[in-house]
Amino acid sequence: MPVIKFLGGAREVGRSAILIESNNKEKIMLDYGVRFKEEDRLPDKTDLDNLKAVALTHCHIDHSGALPLLYKNSSLPFYTNPLSLRISDILLKDMIKISRYPYPFGYKELDKLRQSAKFLRNGIRQKISNDFHITFYDAGHIPGSISILVEVDGKKIFYTGDINSQTTNLINPAKSSEIPKIDALITESTYALKEHPPREETERDIVDRIVNIIENDGNVLIPAFGVARSQEVLLVLKKYDLKIPIYLDGLARKVCMAYSEFPNAFKDFSMLKSAIKTAQFAKSRNRMSILEKGKNIIISPSGMLKGGAAIDYVSKIVKDPASAIYLVGYQVEGTPGRKLLEEGIFEFEERGYSRSTKTKALCEVDYFDFSSHADKSDLLNYIKGIKFNNSRYVFCVHGDEKSTTSLASNLNKENYNAVAPETGESYAI
Repeated sequence: MPVIKFLGGAREVGRSAILIESNNKEKIMLDYGVRFKEEDRLPDKTDLDNLKAVALTHCHIDHSGALPLLYKNSSLPFYTNPLSLRISDILLKDMIKISRYPYPFGYKELDKLRQSAKFLRNGIRQKISNDFHITFYDAGHIPGSISILVEVDGKKIFYTGDINSQTTNLINPAKSSEIPKIDALITESTYALKEHPPREETERDIVDRIVNIIENDGNVLIPAFGVARSQEVLLVLKKYDLKIPIYLDGLARKVCMAYSEFPNAFKDFSMLKSAIKTAQFAKSRNRMSILEKGKNIIISPSGMLKGGAAIDYVSKIVKDPASAIYLVGYQVEGTPGRKLLEEGIFEFEERGYSRSTKTKALCEVDYFDFSSHADKSDLLNYIKGIKFNNSRYVFCVHGDEKSTTSLASNLNKENYNAVAPETGESYAI
C-alpha cells in the first residue's frame, strides 16, 4: 500500500512538502516550500532515493521555496503549468537575492529547476511510472493554482494545496464535485476556525474608508502580496471606479507584467488589463514625492511588511494621522505587519544595518479580509462534496496546531478518519 510522509506544513503554515511512496519504493514530491523562521526553514530531511518526479500546486514560497534544493544533483521531471513556473521563477529569484538566510542552493539550481519543467494541463492524466499517475484540478486559490490527484498502487490520494471555493474578482473557484472518488484527502486547514465576512461587504468597507482618508488629504498604503492580492485589490478599486491616483510598486509591478502573458488564466482578463492601466507604476526615486503630493492610493509588497517597497512608504505614513495603512493579507505571528495590527507599533530591522526602526503608529491601521483560502464553512462543504471509497481518510495540514487539530476533530464527528499529522510522520493508505 502507498505511504504518505509529511515533511512540512504539518501543524504549521510554511514549508509544505508531501512525499508519496509506492509499494516498490518509487516516490513523488508534492510541493517543497520554506517557512520564514530563522531555524528549520527547510522541509524535514528524508530518504529521497528513487524520487521520480516533483509536482507543484502553486507558486507561493511556502510551497515552492525549497524546490531548487531538489535539483542540486538531479534533473527530475518538474510538473507545473506555464503561469506557475513564470511566477515561481520571479519569486525564487527575489528570495535568493534578498534573503539573509544561507539557503543551500542558488541561481544554478533554480535554472536547472526551470529547465526540468514539464507543463501539465488540468484534467490530463500524466504517467509518472508504472501504476503511478497524477492529474491536476483547478484550486481557485491564485491564478495558476492547482490541486493534485495521485493514483498509486490502486489508491487515489487527493492533495488540495491551497484552495478557495468562493468566487473572487480575479479567478473562478474550486469545485470538489469535479474530483473522482478517492481513498484519501490531504487538505489545507488555514482558516478552519474562521468565517470570512461576505466579500462584497469587505469591498464596500475598504472603498468607503479609502474615500474618507483621501477626502481628508491623506494617503492610503495597502501592503499587499505581489502575487494575486495586489491585482485583486486593483480589480476592487476598478469595480468601484474610484477617481483617485493609484500607484503600484515593487514586485507587484513585475507580476502584473507577467500576468499579461497568460490571458486564459483569469476570469475576466479584459477587466484585469483595464484595472492595471488605471495604476501608475511607481519607482524608488519618486516614492517620497508621491507621499508629499497626498491623496494617493499605494499598493505595494510586502504584504506582511517584512521588506519590499512598502517599507519606504510605511516609515513615513505611520507618522501621519491623516493617512492609513490597510492590511489585506494574513499576517504571520512575529511579522512587522502582525505587530502593527495588534500593538499599533511599526518595528522593522533594516537589512544591512545594525539599527532598527520602532515607531508608534499615528495613522489609521486596519485589516480587511481578502483571503484567497477557504474558511471553516467552505472547507467543510468542499470536503463533504468529495466522494470517498470506504476509507474516508483525511489529513489536515497547512494550518497552525489549533486549526489542523480542530478540523480533524470536527471531521471525525462526521465519520471521517481524520488526523492532523506532525512533521516527519508517515501513514500507509
